[in-house]
Amino acid sequence: MNASPRRHPAAARLVPARGISIVELMVGITISLFILAGASLVLTTQLDSNRRLLLEAQVQQDLRTTADMISRDVRRAGYWGKAYCQVWPASENAAECPGPNPYTLMTPNVAAGAQVVSEIRYRRSTDAEGGADINRDDDGVDLDDDRPRELVGFKFNAGAGTIEYMVGDGNWQTLTDPAVLEIRQFTMTINSQALPAPCAAVGCQALGPACGGPISVHSRELTFTIVARAVHDPSVERSLRENVRLRNSVPVEQCP
Repeated sequence: MNASPRRHPAAARLVPARGISIVELMVGITISLFILAGASLVLTTQLDSNRRLLLEAQVQQDLRTTADMISRDVRRAGYWGKAYCQVWPASENAAECPGPNPYTLMTPNVAAGAQVVSEIRYRRSTDAEGGADINRDDDGVDLDDDRPRELVGFKFNAGAGTIEYMVGDGNWQTLTDPAVLEIRQFTMTINSQALPAPCAAVGCQALGPACGGPISVHSRELTFTIVARAVHDPSVERSLRENVRLRNSVPVEQCP
């Protein structure tokens, strides 16, 4: 009877290797890459959306600030500390009323109807500021270099893509930041409506100073539209439209 072959002691202690094969490793790496690509796509989309929201908020805020500055200044067009002199007989206030309102000029001058423009100039008195008496007015538009505040205006600079503000005679300054905002459109519509001026119960206080004819009051409104886009992302574009009622109406005498 043949005896079974004896195993070497070292061979009896050998254990089969346990782990992952090269195929399993490659499959795992592939799945990890897909997961990483999806996470990267979500993160990139979120960052892009956040950047776009910030640009939209900045464009909207700059537009709102620009519109507020235009509205607040335009409302003061034609302001004069002695506006009552326009509708009261000059013979009764000869010393107090030197003449007609020197601040009624607005370019373009729209007597009635409507006109669309991209530049406007006007006058308003600043002599009564600082808490002084409202009647303390020098009755003249500032033309000196050190007093240019009473000649103002706004215009669209299409070449630079900005809105400009005039401080003084011909002194234009940029109102919007060209590094952030590109103005695509800035149009203004001036509306004027002639309304009859009523007389008082005793006598007529709306007597004209020149020929004694009746006076009509020109009520003026300015409607402006601004279209702008972000400089760093032209796809971010916003528009704003606002209507401004001028507080200072212009009396006009109807001479026969």
